[in-house]
Amino acid sequence: MVEEDNLISFNILISLTSFMVFLILHLIIWRTRDSYRGVNLILILSVIVYPITTFLISLYSHSIIKIWLTLPIYYCLIILYVHLYIGLLKSVSIRILEELYSSPNFEMTRKEIENIYPVKDMVLNRLSLLEENNWIEEENGSYRCLKKAIITAKVNLLLHKIYRLKNTG
Repeated sequence: MVEEDNLISFNILISLTSFMVFLILHLIIWRTRDSYRGVNLILILSVIVYPITTFLISLYSHSIIKIWLTLPIYYCLIILYVHLYIGLLKSVSIRILEELYSSPNFEMTRKEIENIYPVKDMVLNRLSLLEENNWIEEENGSYRCLKKAIITAKVNLLLHKIYRLKNTG
């Protein structure tokens, strides 16, 4: 039983080591290359780092590496990291909290907040991004969903119904 516990601990350590290597590489690339920011970098690194780290550890270890144990733990850590990363990168609420925190006495008027983060610009920036990525198209001042937006909206609305969510986003 003790040997099996050690084997499980060893495999968990492999997951944690792989994640730490991923995290260090992601932070180095993210801080040194402006053009390599986004979820695609996380995806590519997460797929590359795990097999390389696991292989290198297996060269110096006499224990059996159980991929069925290490891989799910590694990708759970990656998923948690992606949620944190996207939250920090894209969250309007977090951005407002940061502005409030940076202000004297941690407070601002609504007008001061809108001067820093204009509501109109926020909507227009998102519409531009959706149009750029072929989710919507604009014609004569009206916006229309394209095929992938329709599919995404249907799935999202179904999930809203399942989870009984009203207003999100």
